[in-house]
Amino acid sequence: MDKSYTLFYLSTTHYEVPIQYERVVKDLHDIHYALDQSSILVITNENGVITYVNDRFCEISQYERSELIGRTHRLINSDFHPKSFFQYMWKTIKQGDIWQGDIKNRAKDGSEYWVSTTIVPFLDDHGSPYQFVSIRSDITDRKKAEEQLKTALKNDFRQTVKNLQNAVFKYRQTDEGEFQLILLEGKILEPLGYTTSLVQGKKLDELFSAKVVRKTKFYFAKAYKGKAVDFEVRIFKHMLLIHLSPIFEKGQIIEVVGTATDITGRKKAEKAIYHVAYYDYLTGLPNRRLFQKHMKTVESSARHNPFAVVFIDLDRIKHVNDTMGHTIGDQVLSTVSRRLEECLREGDMVARIGGDEFAVVLPGVCRKESEGIAERMIRHIGKRMSFNEIELFVTASMGISIYPDDGQDSETLIKNADAAMYLAKEMGKNNYQFFTKELDEKNAKKMMLERELHKALERGQFQLHYQPQFDLQSGCLLGVEALIRWEHPKLGTVSPADFIPLAEETGLIVPIGNWVLQTACHQNKKWQDAGFPAVRISVNVSVRQFTQPNFVDNVKEVLEQSGLSPDCLDLEITESMTVEGEFFHSVLRKLKELNIHVSLDDFGTGYSSLSSLRHFPINRLKIDQTFVKTLDDTNKAIVAMIITLAKSLKINVIAEGVETMEQVIFLKEMNCHEAQGYFFAKPMPAEQITVFFARSFAYSLQ
Repeated sequence: MDKSYTLFYLSTTHYEVPIQYERVVKDLHDIHYALDQSSILVITNENGVITYVNDRFCEISQYERSELIGRTHRLINSDFHPKSFFQYMWKTIKQGDIWQGDIKNRAKDGSEYWVSTTIVPFLDDHGSPYQFVSIRSDITDRKKAEEQLKTALKNDFRQTVKNLQNAVFKYRQTDEGEFQLILLEGKILEPLGYTTSLVQGKKLDELFSAKVVRKTKFYFAKAYKGKAVDFEVRIFKHMLLIHLSPIFEKGQIIEVVGTATDITGRKKAEKAIYHVAYYDYLTGLPNRRLFQKHMKTVESSARHNPFAVVFIDLDRIKHVNDTMGHTIGDQVLSTVSRRLEECLREGDMVARIGGDEFAVVLPGVCRKESEGIAERMIRHIGKRMSFNEIELFVTASMGISIYPDDGQDSETLIKNADAAMYLAKEMGKNNYQFFTKELDEKNAKKMMLERELHKALERGQFQLHYQPQFDLQSGCLLGVEALIRWEHPKLGTVSPADFIPLAEETGLIVPIGNWVLQTACHQNKKWQDAGFPAVRISVNVSVRQFTQPNFVDNVKEVLEQSGLSPDCLDLEITESMTVEGEFFHSVLRKLKELNIHVSLDDFGTGYSSLSSLRHFPINRLKIDQTFVKTLDDTNKAIVAMIITLAKSLKINVIAEGVETMEQVIFLKEMNCHEAQGYFFAKPMPAEQITVFFARSFAYSLQ
């Protein structure tokens, strides 16, 4: 690919962003049609198994499509190339890089043919190839011409080559150092008007444009020094592939023989497949592969000049897709893409990395300049959007890393900008954060915790502590909440605030949650078998665990294995889970049919409303401790409203985080049913909690 074409992809002013979804589909269809008409096309999966071939592939190989699909290229292997040839090819494309070269294949009838081949890996969101698209052009005639040249090096073989599809030429260097063509024949030159009679005795300057002459002279001179040369040159509207072979006599170069092949169709196909491989189909922005490639270019030219990398994640785009549909979601992504481009300078690049994630590289900027651009991007993204009379607003969280302070290579800079973006999420979203050494240390600790978390369950490092829950009127024990604790042999007690979010993020919360459910149910049955009163045991359930297809079956199996009655189990779900839709409702109905209690935890902090609760088979509301902790007039009014309306819906209420007598008195006056907190008891191991089974909790309201 020539330099000017590469530059086309590095300038933000040339990106085309499709506005309508239909336009995107049409563009993809046009690209597919262009490739099918102009090239031999084959697609394989990551293992090299053929999944698609076009008609031209079938024609040249003489195999039917049904004979090719599901097979590998060994079917057409000519045994001409050594194993090392294909090993290098596979190494290149497995790394995600494009491979180009000439391959000799064998058709079904045993005849052999040559194809000039470009293989483009298609990468998934993790940067790994999942399929390979190969575009080829038939160069058998060119190869035959080269073979004929070897047998007629010094002869005037004009009549022999006149009928070749490719062009054949000779040139010599004059005493003055000028290059003169002494032979030029071939069918591809006929439309251009070039023949031996036209070019003989003329200088290159008299035949071609100054740009073509400069390039041609450079390679002609190189070949005249004894090196075989290949190069591409555009003459008028035709792209030609030139191969030069020097001819020696007594150790001296007397002339150079060359061939010219018209590769215009192939270059058009390469351009089309390049766009598919390096650009996002929806937004028209560069994709992850082109961004990483460009990052390496910026990195190599930066030296001591700083540059910034900005990692961008749209906030709650999943909510837009779930509530308004993916068509609106796609339009949001396209709109955000255009707005990001409007914020950038010439030479900056913005790419869609995947899903709702974007990345920006800002060459030659310091911290202050990158801060200004980030603020501009946040403002532009946050402007009102309107689609088919639907009005919405979108925000973004951004992380910024600066070269060379935050990383010496592109991979580190992208990773650190991503880490800073997650900090922006934690800071409330719709903001930007810079990467810091403290954040690096935090991430290192997080990675260490993740490694240890993978081992904790199998090594028996988890324990359950239990916190009593009391009837506020009688003081009787009604139940206990099972709370997980992690005792690490070297790290000591690891806070749930540190490892629970990490377990959610990695998916380990599912096996850990299953262990908690099994352990808690067996422990409750053990207490009952020891003669203690039957009480309810509350177990927290994560979103990931709750949305497992076999969740209800797992709960039934645990109850059957432990022998615990379903009405002695209470599953605590978070309020935010109530927006999960019909699936959430269906699971709740199944749990109710089994007579399992369900509590809505942290009520008042999520998205549900009291009016919507009448549709949910919920047994209890758990008032979030933030409302109980500070009993100012506002929080008192909120608590009173929750209790009053919950009672009207015949839903029990439990307050958590109760720590003072003042809170107990207020909750009792409001007719709150239950409470738990440090005022009554801290979470404790199973063997210590049995004392609460034997007596009521006594306290004075004086």
